[in-house]
Amino acid sequence: MGRGTKATTNEIRHPYVIELSVVSDGMDVELSRRIMQFHKSRDIQPQYGRRITTRRGKLYYRWCFSDLLIARSFAEEFGGAFCKPSIGSG
Repeated sequence: MGRGTKATTNEIRHPYVIELSVVSDGMDVELSRRIMQFHKSRDIQPQYGRRITTRRGKLYYRWCFSDLLIARSFAEEFGGAFCKPSIGSG
């Protein structure tokens, strides 16, 4: 299963999708470590959604959660926002 297919499947199976805006050259190492620690401290496996690039070159990473409270906590800690999975597009 390819990365795009797995990411789309994650967005279907884990309906609380949080989108984070990152700099155009990708996510920095410190942020990535903090996100992995967030998942580890809650004993959950990271579920990645699709990576979105807008026409203006803005880059977004998505994380998918099955639990609304954990998704809210993630959004609060990392400044992300809930978004619709947009299944079938992208």
